Amino acid sequence: MSKSDGLRLADLRAVFRLIGDCRDLGNEPGLWHRRMLEGLALLFGVVQAAGGEAWWERPGRAVQPVSAYSVSADPAADDAFRAYHRDLGPRTDPSYQALEKLSGKLITRTRRELVSDAAWYRSAAFNQYFRMGGLDHQLLSVFQVSDDGATSVVALNRSLGAEDFSERERRLFSFFHAELGRLIGGPLVGATDRNVAQLSTRLRETLACLLEGDSEKQVAARLGLSHATVHQYVTVLYRHFGVQSRAQLLAHVNRRLRRVA
Repeated sequence: MSKSDGLRLADLRAVFRLIGDCRDLGNEPGLWHRRMLEGLALLFGVVQAAGGEAWWERPGRAVQPVSAYSVSADPAADDAFRAYHRDLGPRTDPSYQALEKLSGKLITRTRRELVSDAAWYRSAAFNQYFRMGGLDHQLLSVFQVSDDGATSVVALNRSLGAEDFSERERRLFSFFHAELGRLIGGPLVGATDRNVAQLSTRLRETLACLLEGDSEKQVAARLGLSHATVHQYVTVLYRHFGVQSRAQLLAHVNRRLRRVA
């Protein structure tokens, strides 16, 4: 690594300031995502920053977007972003298809590291959307938030004719996503986060009883419900948190409560 590829103290300070701003907005996924993208666009000097969350079990599975946000300096880039997600989407984008084959909690690559120029410039993604939006070089980063495939995806896009991203920029972007990604599901509420706040009042009451050690029969007596109804609620809780047993449910919820505390 050359000296010019090293991370600069001023850049690291900017990264942590931006993460702090995101934490301040952490209860609202849309707000902290947009603040993140605004900060990244300024930090890297790009015409567009885009990102969101997805279910993505790599390697081998196609990405399933859950949320998508964009901050652009050019209205044409915004129009292209909306059309891209409406008509094509990342599942048929050659860059995402290349990422699909890679394993690892955090991956940060330039488009050229993922797809050759020849393949990119003849792809529908470039010709129908990126080129029409005045975009070309891209820096992509994916961070796996949880074992069940919840993933944070962020992309920085430069305008046509601009220089490709440097190794220093790739390293800085990767550092940023590593620091921010570990906060998703804790201080930063995510769209893929299966959290307690999303539950109905009855489900939260049932969960609270279970956390206190009650059996299903005891929960029914405390809440004035039938045993069959409580069993149905417990089944819904299993589905909501993606678990298969009471032990897994309690471990998952207690782990998340520790992360938020």
